Amino acid sequence: MKIAELKRNLKENKIDNVYFVTGNEQVFIKDIQEEFKNLLLPEERDMNFSSFDLEETSLDDMINEAISAPFFGEKRLVFVERPYFLTAEKVKNSVDQNVDLLTRYIQNPTPSTILVIFATYPKLDARKKIVKQLKKVATNIDASQMDSHLLVKTIRNFLQSDGYQIDNDALELLINKTQGNYSQIINQMNKLKLYALQSKKIDLKAVNELVPQSLDDNVFELMNQILGKNVYQAEELYHQFLLQKIDPILLVAIIMSQLRTLIQTKVLSNRGLTESTIAKNLKLHPYRVKMTLKQSRNMGIPQLTEMFHSIVDLDYQIKSGQGDKELLFDLFIAKFA
Repeated sequence: MKIAELKRNLKENKIDNVYFVTGNEQVFIKDIQEEFKNLLLPEERDMNFSSFDLEETSLDDMINEAISAPFFGEKRLVFVERPYFLTAEKVKNSVDQNVDLLTRYIQNPTPSTILVIFATYPKLDARKKIVKQLKKVATNIDASQMDSHLLVKTIRNFLQSDGYQIDNDALELLINKTQGNYSQIINQMNKLKLYALQSKKIDLKAVNELVPQSLDDNVFELMNQILGKNVYQAEELYHQFLLQKIDPILLVAIIMSQLRTLIQTKVLSNRGLTESTIAKNLKLHPYRVKMTLKQSRNMGIPQLTEMFHSIVDLDYQIKSGQGDKELLFDLFIAKFA
């Protein structure tokens, strides 16, 4: 179930007893939380709303709250956060949970209680019985990141509702700088709208100057210049990294990861898979897949593979002390740009 459908259902009083929220887009998660809280009157929330962090609180306490009758109201709302046992990760110093308690509860939930479980992790352990049960029994809500087409439409609608527009190149840069993370995009909006207060139009200059770019994205741009055979621009970016005291070892590690992703997306694309399917298979944001495919458009698998082997060799040479790391990385740029 998407958030829009959830909102319609809650507005029409079509309310279930157990909800299972997956995905980690923070803007959507906060929106979902507010929608559920709005089911209770302000004076009811102190008595009938509870939130449990299951890394610190036992399932026994949460279940006891869930089976309790509401005070001076018709509903009790219970949020469950950080249910670490739904993943394959080991969490240090967390409470040891009796998961069977939750399994039994969701099979026969208290009619007056709305239990909302926020499993906002990148990946759940689908092999676990409790995960299978929640997906089968609970009402599932998707709070994951949007694909590139929906993301573009949503950003434009968000700005238009306040009377703003954004140029195409500015929007592309904004998505690229934030890696398509809608929460980060929303966090940047206030200063962008303030910049464009008079014109009501956000341009490329505004995004360039006001939205910070991560190291990964700066290295992504370095890769663009190398793949585009723009040796001067690539060297200029590299020397900027050196001036910022960024170790070439870190650059090598990031480029190695990016090349691996380039090869994987290229192979899957050549097999006929769509961008959204590739994103799901590789657990990447759809916009990152789109940009990666665009980046490797004029490159064949053999060329990318040669670059990957070369960066692996470079990593070995640097770590085994076979030469000056700054010079070795410079030679890598010269070879491929």
